[in-house]
Amino acid sequence: MTTTISAAFRDTPVVLLDLDGTVVDSAPGILAGLDHAFAVCGEPHPGREVLRSFIGPPLSESFRDELGMSAERAEMMRLAYSEHYLAEGIKASLPFPGMRELIGRLLAEGRTVAVATNKPELTARRLLAHQGLDDDLALIGGTDRATGRNGKAAVIGSVLERLEIPAGTGAVMVGDRLHDSEGAAEHSLPAVLVGWGYGGEAERAAPVPFAPEVPDLARMLLG
Repeated sequence: MTTTISAAFRDTPVVLLDLDGTVVDSAPGILAGLDHAFAVCGEPHPGREVLRSFIGPPLSESFRDELGMSAERAEMMRLAYSEHYLAEGIKASLPFPGMRELIGRLLAEGRTVAVATNKPELTARRLLAHQGLDDDLALIGGTDRATGRNGKAAVIGSVLERLEIPAGTGAVMVGDRLHDSEGAAEHSLPAVLVGWGYGGEAERAAPVPFAPEVPDLARMLLG
């Protein structure tokens, strides 16, 4: 759906935001971390175009499903990536132009704004703290391997539970990849897909409201 629906979610009190590809442009840091993982683990590099599709979904799943790695090899790659990303990649992740201001406008209207990301929760908190955005958000929710919280649907469910919001009521999920809208649908939530992140034709063709640019999203959420 390539048309923008004006003010479609003007009265929705809770806005859940994906992180990578929605709030921040994290591609440079993520791709550098992946380059590092392939180099130190001795795996053939599949090329940057392939790796761009890894931004958003859980990395271990992408290593297994897209490259056919075993679970053990995928975990080794994930650890090598994480070590580099935590040291260097976070510094390279900057908010997309207009997103900091949009969050501020939502908060000024009394809306609740939270993050729901496939990034590990502690990593997401460190990234947003580095950008000075952590205090503005009601909750920063991400994956947590220790508790088995993996995948966007599980993250959204955890965020809703911690914000004490019943599934299917009062919230909209904003993200750049199909797994954002699919995860929202599992909790009977509407979603908006955005065009400035790391999605492609599949996201543009999906039967989901689509915001090509940040001002379009602002019109959907604020009028």
